[in-house]
Amino acid sequence: MNKRTIIFRADGNHVIGMGHFFRTLALAEMLKEEFNCIYATKNPNEFQVNEILKICSDYIVLPDNIDHFNTFLNYLTGNEIVVLDNYYFDTNYQINIKKKGCKLVCIDDLHDKHFVADVIINQAEGINPSLYSCEDYTKIYIGFDYALLRKSFLEIGETISKNKEFSFIIFMGAADPYNLTNSLFDLLINHEFNKPFILISKDNSFIKGTNNNKFVFFDNLSTNQLKEKMLLSEFGIFPSSTIAIEAIALRIPFICGYYINNQKEIYNGIKKNKLAVCVGNYLQITSSEFNKALEEISLPLSKQKIINNQKEVFDKKSPKRILEIFKKL
Repeated sequence: MNKRTIIFRADGNHVIGMGHFFRTLALAEMLKEEFNCIYATKNPNEFQVNEILKICSDYIVLPDNIDHFNTFLNYLTGNEIVVLDNYYFDTNYQINIKKKGCKLVCIDDLHDKHFVADVIINQAEGINPSLYSCEDYTKIYIGFDYALLRKSFLEIGETISKNKEFSFIIFMGAADPYNLTNSLFDLLINHEFNKPFILISKDNSFIKGTNNNKFVFFDNLSTNQLKEKMLLSEFGIFPSSTIAIEAIALRIPFICGYYINNQKEIYNGIKKNKLAVCVGNYLQITSSEFNKALEEISLPLSKQKIINNQKEVFDKKSPKRILEIFKKL
């Protein structure tokens, strides 16, 4: 019997970040055994194409301008399930997809528009579904029970180890529009740690002339390389985006903050459940506040409490739940 087709529609680059791109790929990875998965995206680079083809049977290259909306609609025959993940897919665009006859799933963390989708998935913990304006038939799935993580982050079991190679890992995302990595680096480089720390960034101009015995710099890491570096670190310093949920899945203590609106809901869920040392808005944090967070995350008892809370809240069984959702469409 032929598999039903799912077309995943998301974009990613080093301007808007890679969060939408990777979480939809994670979703495709969960579904690829039961469905024919195709990925549609604007102007993918070689790295993105390689990542897509590891999971999906095919991909669609869309123009990197406003024509991408209609170009994508013209691909649809009406028999597909369409997954949308970005903020510019408004209500009218959703209606146009539904008019084609397609089933529609929207991944959303802003609830800032009316939805006509059959399914909405928001992986932030603790959101009230009543915040969504949607149709009576729309089913809403919220929280870590529906986390969109790549398989490798869900397979790892207990990760507590006394033999960590690095003191911590800092990663502010692929875009980092406010150069937070630079600001936090300036705070961290003056501290004395018993092990070097890991710094991940697209820009290395700000580290020139500093004592590189204190840190190790990485630019473009694969999924498995990033996971490996996280597991080798005593704790992390992350924004409240997908990387934070990955840290929770790996049972890694971390300092957590936000710097854009679409990170606030994940942040609030992490703070409420005490899954990290939470510092609020990274753009407003003072050096004394950050130093206090470093002191707290360095305490063995604090780390253990965080890990225990992570185990309590996140059971890592989201692929089974999500597969059932799509089977019912």
